[in-house]
Amino acid sequence: MAESKRNNAAGKVATPKATGAPATPSAPPVMDTLDALGKSIGARIRLTTAAPHSQTYEGTLFTACPTLNIVAINTRASPEASAQPGDYHIVPLPRVQSFQVVSLARTATAGIGNCADAQPAIGFVDIKRLQDREQAKINRLKDEERNKGKGVTKEAQAIFDSFKRMYALHAPSRTLAETLTVISNMPIRWHNQEMIVHEAVIITPPYRVEDCKGAKEKQEVLNRVRKVLEGERRKLKEKEDRDRKAATPVGTRKGG
Repeated sequence: MAESKRNNAAGKVATPKATGAPATPSAPPVMDTLDALGKSIGARIRLTTAAPHSQTYEGTLFTACPTLNIVAINTRASPEASAQPGDYHIVPLPRVQSFQVVSLARTATAGIGNCADAQPAIGFVDIKRLQDREQAKINRLKDEERNKGKGVTKEAQAIFDSFKRMYALHAPSRTLAETLTVISNMPIRWHNQEMIVHEAVIITPPYRVEDCKGAKEKQEVLNRVRKVLEGERRKLKEKEDRDRKAATPVGTRKGG
């Protein structure tokens, strides 16, 4: 019975319904044609376009697009040779007069419900890799959000970003690998409007050297943080001065 159905489908022809005796043949309704073609994607078909410039194409139906109202058919002589480039023709759906299924798609005749034999071949999609990229992007966005101070000044954020980029405690006993681990493990973070450096030093607004506080047993860390903060504030001040001078218009020179 299944073989009989396939044979009937292979010989099916989509033609317009007869309504009286029209002087010239008319194309079938676009939606009916689209529905019939949509069920034949991947099959080898023979398609005829309407007059006045009637043409017949025979090849593999690549797609029937309801959005663009077009049909794409690959008339390459040997569709099995997927390594060869295709010879595609685009036909507007309203121009389709009729079509006939010459042979069913290989997946349909074999009863295969996957895309392994699709023509042209469908590339493998590494879902795990896409999920990893998605998670990495989410983590990066979360880190960026955590590194943004809430209700702090532009200068405060610039100081934080400077610490984030370069700060590490270069103790003599620390190896290069340990130093890189310190940098990557985010040695500075926000707590409300306070900066916490190495979980040992608190920098409170307005983030001056004298605003650094730490426990007595963390004096070495405290001194290093103060030194870094002093240098960063000096750099920011110099940058402000340069920007101000660049923005100040040069006056017209007087005299001969």
